[in-house]
Amino acid sequence: MSGTEAHRLIQSLRRQFLLATVTRVTLLSVVGLGFVLGTLWQAHFQRGSELMWSAASLAAIAWLTLTFYSVRQIRVAHQASAFIASGRLDLAEERLKNALRKFSLYRNGKLLACHHLAVVAHGRKSYRAAAELCDGMISLPGGPLVATRRTCRILLADCRLFLGDVLAASRAIAPLRLDGADLGLAEQLLLLPIELRCQIAAEQYEEAARALPWKLKRAELLDAPRAALVHALLAQAARKTGKGPVADFLQRRAELYHDLDDLAEEYPALRDLAPRARSADNK
Repeated sequence: MSGTEAHRLIQSLRRQFLLATVTRVTLLSVVGLGFVLGTLWQAHFQRGSELMWSAASLAAIAWLTLTFYSVRQIRVAHQASAFIASGRLDLAEERLKNALRKFSLYRNGKLLACHHLAVVAHGRKSYRAAAELCDGMISLPGGPLVATRRTCRILLADCRLFLGDVLAASRAIAPLRLDGADLGLAEQLLLLPIELRCQIAAEQYEEAARALPWKLKRAELLDAPRAALVHALLAQAARKTGKGPVADFLQRRAELYHDLDDLAEEYPALRDLAPRARSADNK
């Protein structure tokens, strides 16, 4: 999936949301007006009353039909999450794209499908496409639910970092506070390595080394590669702030969690800590 295709999908969502709003207002107006006028005219304008009742009934049936198809799209989005969990990203992407191209009365199903598609694009390392989707969702009128919006911001920052845009990554997570009461534990674990990468890339070492015990407790709850990444980033921050013994301890912990040479291939900022990279530089 390319960034251009993702941009077109977001533009399509904007048009669909506008059309859905117009459709809902029209159908509700027809139903309400039809029942009111049908009741008022029943005694004196029998023919007009029947027409109003018929129009209201047809609008109600249209609403129910469109609601049925909208619920099916939400089911597709939930099915796609199962495909993502099982690693079937191609199938998930196909289902989600189809769901996004179809009309729906309700935006939540569309936003859920778009969020899952951004996760698929990120998992396939299509960072530009994932960034376009996340950025588009955040900027859409109304936007996703609060929890989904926070996840979108974290995912967007990760994509921007991989694309080399540290400033945009920092702006994406600026509304989020790692120690904020509004963030759940799962969101804190997602945000921690990304915030540290932003701070290290921006050379904000003092900020990165702040609240070190708290960050280490969270790092211990991460999977092995991300735990190693957090420990390695904290080791860099500690060394830059003159805490050599702490930095050595954190680096040893990072090496216990995961091979730093493997991580350095994905995160160039760890190159100074990776044994093979250091030996290559010395030669």
